[in-house]
Amino acid sequence: MIKKILVTDDGTEVSNRALEVAFEIAGPCNAQIILFHVIDLIEDPETMIFGNNIELIEKAKMMNLGTKIENKWPNIADKRIKKLNERDIAYESMTVTGKAAEQILECAKAKKVDMIVMGSSNRLKGLSKIKALGSVTRRVSELADCPVLIVH
Repeated sequence: MIKKILVTDDGTEVSNRALEVAFEIAGPCNAQIILFHVIDLIEDPETMIFGNNIELIEKAKMMNLGTKIENKWPNIADKRIKKLNERDIAYESMTVTGKAAEQILECAKAKKVDMIVMGSSNRLKGLSKIKALGSVTRRVSELADCPVLIVH
């Protein structure tokens, strides 16, 4: 029985479709949805001036990249949460920073989710599709301890 569904959300339209699919599953099962957003800190050449000081590099990345993303996410999250409330679905909303695949897998394990639902905009077919899945989607689908539903 599915009781907890982790839905990854990067603010894109395909993430919105993934959430819609999660609604369809959560409703009849009376499952909780965990809306999960990761701010993936990408290497920024400007941060290299800090040498090997990881703490300073992470702070610089947050200042350069994180604030730009963080400022958009609350509006997107509010729209998603409104949909959850309208459908009377129990939910939890989480935002973390780090490498997306690692954070998704860690959350799925910590929260003991029964399923992960994530979007992928890949439109290829056959073996090409499997090879070209986004690195995050591919890594999560290969390493998750629970079923992963990929929505296009």
